[in-house]
Amino acid sequence: MNYKESRQILEEIKKAKKILISCHRGPDPDSIGSSLALYYFLTSLDKEVKVVCLSDVPDYCNYLPSFEVIRRIDYKRFDFSKYDLFIIPDSGSWDMVVGSDSIEQPQIASLVIDHHKTNKGFGKINLIDEKTSSTAEILYLMFKDLDIKITPDIATALLTGIIGDTGVFQFEGVGAKTLDIAKNLMELGANKDEIVLNIYNSYDFKLLGLLGEVLLRMEEDKKYKFVWSAIPFDIYNKHSRPESAKEVAATMFSRIVKETDFGMVMIEIKEKSLAISLRTRTGFDVSKLAEALGGGGHKNAAGAIIEGKGYEEAVEEVLQVARKLVKNK
Repeated sequence: MNYKESRQILEEIKKAKKILISCHRGPDPDSIGSSLALYYFLTSLDKEVKVVCLSDVPDYCNYLPSFEVIRRIDYKRFDFSKYDLFIIPDSGSWDMVVGSDSIEQPQIASLVIDHHKTNKGFGKINLIDEKTSSTAEILYLMFKDLDIKITPDIATALLTGIIGDTGVFQFEGVGAKTLDIAKNLMELGANKDEIVLNIYNSYDFKLLGLLGEVLLRMEEDKKYKFVWSAIPFDIYNKHSRPESAKEVAATMFSRIVKETDFGMVMIEIKEKSLAISLRTRTGFDVSKLAEALGGGGHKNAAGAIIEGKGYEEAVEEVLQVARKLVKNK
């Protein structure tokens, strides 16, 4: 048995008739893949399932079967009373799910399944394993605990999450266990080449223009050993505001500059709202920096949003917090 919580989770699922699953805001491949893997499993049990997200879902995962079932919603107007179970994969906090601390959690059973070390456990049952590569890997282990058949669709969704959250297995800490699970998923029907093609080699041409701006604006802080780039809203708007831009840019550029420990990409996604993506290069724990900025994540990749401050003030705050954290580590 990998997790003692696996049986508890199954019991809650058996009791439920209408189940809600939510991706986190600005969903990445792990959030999307994990949510759909659960959807495939739950619908096989003849459960009534709805998959939702606060944000638009990037279309680079549209090769996944039933991708179109994920619906964008406004949690401020959402009626939770129609459901008797809420499953929340890959979300380190309630705010990551609904976008605001002012929205109260519903009075229905909730299951949190996550790998972010910053997750404090906000569900009725919390399956949190920060030592895994991804939430998709946790689900694979949970499915094995419960002797659940992993179909080709489930395998593809889970491998999507693993590949997305490991940067195609290049992030620190990806070991034999994760690679063995990936091998098993490929043997069960997941197409690794299709996943990599869609997630990493199928960018919209408009996005490339914004990535060019990120590179042009990149700076190196040699004293504190990090690189950073910041994009104001007018530039972001000029390039059609691609939602995945900061994550793509951070993964591509934040980890490749020699003699640095980490990198940051900051994009003002709307007026007075600066979104930050962080990636480590040498093992520096970027989740601590994200937490200091009010966000969260895991050691290799994390993020935060600073609301209510002008662009220059917010960027300076991020830089000051980063330098202070490096200095005091």
